[in-house]
Amino acid sequence: MRFSFLFPLFFFVLIPCCVQAFSVELVDISIGATGDATIQMNYKTDHIEVGAYALANVVMDVKSVAKERLENVFEKTVAVEEISPETTRFRVYDFAYIINDTITTPAFQFMQAEDLFNKNLQWVKDALSLDFTPKITNMNFIDGHTETFENADSIPKIVHLLK
Repeated sequence: MRFSFLFPLFFFVLIPCCVQAFSVELVDISIGATGDATIQMNYKTDHIEVGAYALANVVMDVKSVAKERLENVFEKTVAVEEISPETTRFRVYDFAYIINDTITTPAFQFMQAEDLFNKNLQWVKDALSLDFTPKITNMNFIDGHTETFENADSIPKIVHLLK
């Protein structure tokens, strides 16, 4: 399964201008007792990207757009809790499956920049320098166990036995 959840959060924020670079520093996924996941992404932005974020908030309801796109990607109910120039946090309901003392998370891939744009918007991609591979991805479980991935463009399915 390919979860391209970065698309809805950054596509509209970055379209209005050309940026020097964009990089995701941390993706922190915390699995709750019911299988819901709170996902927080911290990213590095420059002053141009902060301006683009402000402009995007003027022309659209960024949270509503993100919610709609994320629900299409995950095929699950999503609640967008925060979107700012430095961080995005949202909850994906029923992200992981819990059976007895075992939690299973889905495998997913972080989106490639070229997948953001249809053929009519290729000029936008060519003007941007995007790196959607997080430097660090943490998968946190309710028993305190954490799986950490560095510079990984995909996260494997994880089956974790609770302690």
